[in-house]
Amino acid sequence: MDKKEKSGENYYFTIKLIHLMKYLQLTLVCILFNVLPAFAQFRVLVSHSLRIDIQKVVAEYAEDFKNIRGEILNQNPQTIEYASNLKLNDAQECSITRYSSGSKPIYSWQALMFASEEYDLAANKYKWLFNQLKGMNVYYIRDQYTLKGHYEEPDESKKFSTTTFTLQSPPTPLKKLKIEIAMQFEFPEWKVNLLVYEKEKEDDERGATEE
Repeated sequence: MDKKEKSGENYYFTIKLIHLMKYLQLTLVCILFNVLPAFAQFRVLVSHSLRIDIQKVVAEYAEDFKNIRGEILNQNPQTIEYASNLKLNDAQECSITRYSSGSKPIYSWQALMFASEEYDLAANKYKWLFNQLKGMNVYYIRDQYTLKGHYEEPDESKKFSTTTFTLQSPPTPLKKLKIEIAMQFEFPEWKVNLLVYEKEKEDDERGATEE
């Protein structure tokens, strides 16, 4: 093979290689455009779904959750436990509790969000819930109010940790509103609960680490 033929063959091979590389690049771009939005959409949907559900719970808070109270599950002189007709997608169970408190009963809504014998898994869920609720805007009537909270780092030796959110500059009907993430050990599992309730006193709240 003379130099001219060899040069022509090399040129042909180079052109094919360039076309192949362009094809592979185009294929990779197509894959990324199809796969990455799917992952991004999944993450957004999970967070968005939780916030929508919490917004619904808060809307019912001012009405003592009367529109989402289901059948009575347990009853005693101090409390009545109802099933919640509003259930979070991630929750294992949801309920509403009525507490006798003077002339006016107090109601709380709670959801068991996670249960595991593994401390690290429960701690991750606890932190995940904090990140979902941090900075969330709650709508009431025509205005919106931002959730503010301080993260309490869980400690395996304490067996119990809570992080509490309140609304910044809330309207009168929501002044006592608390949204709480609680992680506690109930043998043999660590449980992570999400609560929406009314709290009368402010001075007995736990201190926490801001994050």
